Amino acid sequence: MTYQKHPRDTYITVYGRKPVLELLEMEDVSIAKLLIANKSKGDIIKDILNLCKQRGVEPMWVSPEEVSRISKNPNQDQGIAADVVAPGMDNAIQYFNNNTAGNEAKGWLALDGVTTPANVGMIIRSATALGMGVILPLKGSSKLNPLVVKASAGVLFKSQLLKCETLPDALRAAKNQGYSVYGLAGEEGKDIYNQAFKKHCIFVMGNETEGVSENLRNLIDAWLTIPMAANVESLNVACAATVVASEWMRRNN
Repeated sequence: MTYQKHPRDTYITVYGRKPVLELLEMEDVSIAKLLIANKSKGDIIKDILNLCKQRGVEPMWVSPEEVSRISKNPNQDQGIAADVVAPGMDNAIQYFNNNTAGNEAKGWLALDGVTTPANVGMIIRSATALGMGVILPLKGSSKLNPLVVKASAGVLFKSQLLKCETLPDALRAAKNQGYSVYGLAGEEGKDIYNQAFKKHCIFVMGNETEGVSENLRNLIDAWLTIPMAANVESLNVACAATVVASEWMRRNN
C-alpha cells in the first residue's frame, strides 16, 4: 500500500528576489507556485516577470503578509517566494517504514548538527553526484534556505532528501529495515578504506567541533575514520562527506 506525501515533504520554498530569479533560470526545475507581494517594483521584478512568461509560470500577486506566511522569513523574503517541486524529498520515518531494504545497495549521509548552510548545500551536491541520499533533521541542522540552494548549485531539487524531526527516530526506523549505521570519528575509528560496508548503510556526519551527538552513539554500529597525512587533524564536514560518498560509490558502482 502506498502513502501520500504531505505537501511539506513535496516542495522546497525559495524566497528573496535574486534567489527566485536564479531559480527561474534553471529550466529543469519545476515551480508549483510563485507569490509576489502587491506593488513590488524594480528591475529584478521585471526580470522575474519576463522569465515567468517564458517559463509559463503564472505569478500570484498577494499581500506581503501572505508571502511571509509561505517564506517564514518576513525580514528576508523581499516580497517574493516560490514553492519548488522536489520529487526526491520525503519524510524519513514514512520512507523507511514503507520501503524495505531490497537487493540494490543504498547509502545515505545523515547530518547531525551541521548548521552551516554552505556545508549542507555542498554535502547534498556531493551525495547526489555520487549516488547517495541525505537525511536532514529539522532540529539542530540548517534549514533548506536560499543559501543551501546556492551552495548545492541547484542540485538540491534533484536530490534524494529525507527530512525528520530528530535523527535518532529516523536511524531507528532505518535499522528496523536492516540498515547499518556508521559514525565518522577521530583516531578511535577504523580506517574507512579497510572497513567493509553493509549493502544498506547510513553514515552519520557530525558537527565539526563536537562530532557525533551523544544521543546517537548507541545507534552506531561501527566507527570510521578518514586517514590523514601531514599531521592534518580533520577535514571540513562537506569535504569529509565527499570522501565518504566517493568511497561508497567506488564500492557499489
